[in-house]
Amino acid sequence: MLVIGAGLAGSLVALALAERGATVELLDPCTGSGATGFSYGGVPWWAGAPGPMNQLMASAPAAWKRLESRHGPLGWRPCSLRLYWSQDDGASSVDRALAQVDTLVRRHLAADQVERLGASPVSGVAGALRVDYGRVDGHALALALPVALQRAGVHWRRERCAPLRPGALPAGQVVLAAGSGCRALWPGLADRLRVSWAGVLLLEDPRLTRELLGACSLMPANDILMPLLAERMALEQRAEQLRQPAWIIDAGLAPWGEGLLLGQSSLIRPGTACGAPPEAAPLEQRLRRSLGRVDPRLAKVPACFQQVPVSFTGRGPPLVGPVPEVAGLWVFAGLSSPFALAPPLAELLADALGGDPRAVVRLPGASDDAGSNWG
Repeated sequence: MLVIGAGLAGSLVALALAERGATVELLDPCTGSGATGFSYGGVPWWAGAPGPMNQLMASAPAAWKRLESRHGPLGWRPCSLRLYWSQDDGASSVDRALAQVDTLVRRHLAADQVERLGASPVSGVAGALRVDYGRVDGHALALALPVALQRAGVHWRRERCAPLRPGALPAGQVVLAAGSGCRALWPGLADRLRVSWAGVLLLEDPRLTRELLGACSLMPANDILMPLLAERMALEQRAEQLRQPAWIIDAGLAPWGEGLLLGQSSLIRPGTACGAPPEAAPLEQRLRRSLGRVDPRLAKVPACFQQVPVSFTGRGPPLVGPVPEVAGLWVFAGLSSPFALAPPLAELLADALGGDPRAVVRLPGASDDAGSNWG
C-alpha cells in the first residue's frame, strides 16, 4: 500500500496499516515545512457535533494513548484550554459563546473540569474559562514520528509526486493524505475540500519562553490559550461563499517543545486552488498587534513568522474514504480538528483498506454526496 503525504494523517494511517500487517510505503512529497509541525496540537475531544463526529472526537485521548503504548512517546499531554475574552468583546457575544462551550463540555466533563477565571492583570483581558483539554506537542511529534514509522517497518521516502492517473495508480491501494497538496495530485476531489494559508509566530528561545510564562498567570507552561470568540472555524464554514480573499487573526498561544507558538492567522481565497502564500509582513504586523492586546510583551517578542497551507472542509465532514469511480484510490484530508480526528479515523480507514465493509460505511466519505449521516 502506498500512502502519499507524511504529515499527521498520512503517518498515522501508515502506522495503522503496518500494525495490521500491510506492506506500506510512505511517500513525502512536501518540499518545505508541513502544517503538522506548526499546529497548536489541540485535542478538542469534547467538542464534536452530535452524532458520529462526537463519538470519534471523544475517543481521541484513548487513541493517542494507544498509539503511545505501541510506538513510544509522541507528544501527547493532558492540559487545560484557557478561553479568554477582552474588555472590547461585547457582553452578549461573550455570554452566547460561554453558553455554547457549556453545551459542548457538559456532555463529557464534570463540574471540577471547568473553571471560571477572573480578570488578568495583563492588558485587555477581562476574564477566562479553564477547561480540561489535551494537546500533542508538535515539536516532540516531529521528532518521534520518523522513529515510530521506521520501527513499524514503514518504508519512508521523500520525492516529488506526479499527478495520479486513472488506471495507472503506482500501487494496488493508494491513500492520498497530502493535505493542501491533494487536489494537485487528484483534481477531481470534492469541492468542499479547501485550503487556507495559516500563519504563526514561532519563539524558539527557552529562556525567553520561561520568562514570558512565569510573568503571567494567564499563560501556564503546559496550557493552550485561545480567544473565546475565535474566528477561524467561522471563516472556514463560509469559505464557499467568498468572492474575495478573507483573513482573520486569533491571538492564541501554545507550547512548542521548549518554545512557544504565538497567534494564528488564516487567509482563505475564493475557489479551491491553493495559490501562492500571501505577503507575510502585513499579516505578521496584524498578528503582533492582536497579541499585544493580550500582553504588550507579545507584540515585540523576537519570534519568526511562519506560513503553511492547510486543508479543511468548509462544510460537511472531512474527506475520508474511497474516491468514487477510481478503484484502489482513497483520500484522507480536510480535517479541521486534525489532532482529535486523525487518530481514530486512521484506525477506521486502515480497517476499511483491509477489506472490512463495516469500516467503509462508517467513514465520512470522499465525495460531496457521501457522508450525509455526519451532518
